[in-house]
Amino acid sequence: MLSNISTGELKSLLDSGGPVCLIDVLPPEYFGECHIPGASNVCVYEMAFLENLTKTVGDHDTPLVVYGASARSREAAVAVEKLRRAGYREVRELAGGLAAWRAAGYALEVGEGPAAPEAAVQDGAYVVESAASRLEWIGRNLNGRHYGTIALWGGEVLVKNGVLAGGSITLDMGSIADADLEDEGYNRLLVSHLKSDDFFDVASYPWAVYDIAGSELLPEASACSLVYRVMGSLELRGVQRELPLTAEVAPQPDGLLKARVLCDLDRTRWGAIYGSGRFFEKLGQHLVNEIVTVEIFLVARPNRS
Repeated sequence: MLSNISTGELKSLLDSGGPVCLIDVLPPEYFGECHIPGASNVCVYEMAFLENLTKTVGDHDTPLVVYGASARSREAAVAVEKLRRAGYREVRELAGGLAAWRAAGYALEVGEGPAAPEAAVQDGAYVVESAASRLEWIGRNLNGRHYGTIALWGGEVLVKNGVLAGGSITLDMGSIADADLEDEGYNRLLVSHLKSDDFFDVASYPWAVYDIAGSELLPEASACSLVYRVMGSLELRGVQRELPLTAEVAPQPDGLLKARVLCDLDRTRWGAIYGSGRFFEKLGQHLVNEIVTVEIFLVARPNRS
């Protein structure tokens, strides 16, 4: 069973009018940007991929050629596997995908312009959109876990030479909320405990601030998002400690930056030692894990002022 077809072989097959159905498996916005003439678009990322494909090609004996973005991207290979499992008998992948077809100099049907540009962060200052951003936390103990949110008060991110070079993000510690306890009494009790001096001492330290010192772009970067190792420090409970972060940043067509920031924070480094087995013996049911998992969903707009 043949798995691949070269660009030259496909060009000859199409020119000769040979029996073949050409399927572009990329999302519609990329198909609209440009595609191989005569191709039909059936996005492999859709849950209804096979159902949609059946509407285009109902006969399982029809020869199919599917293509994706490039040799690096695996969407066409995934489509081939799905189609063969579904009973399509002659399915081949265009080697190198759309990128190889373009490199060979063959014709493309071009739309109105790039609808989904490659990821690239523009240099400049970005202001954090507090209402559109949020921090989610998870804390754990012997009985299970609790999770909730903390509001971002504001901040600014500076981009220089395509990397996160500076800025700061301020958290409103008084906004700590729990999202898993449905009983209002227990919920209030937990939130009060978290705000007390056992944990984050919000009355004395209402704000937490993360200062960005710099970053480096990691190999996980893709055409859709950029992954950075961020160096910086967190001031919490009046204590400042270094805290490296991993940030996945996705520039948006309208100029906004969207980012997902992830880290595991050892609260005891900032003096929140309640329930820690490192500092207390015979805790019993009061044992609380030192690690708090933090995930920030950040939206920032260019500062045009």
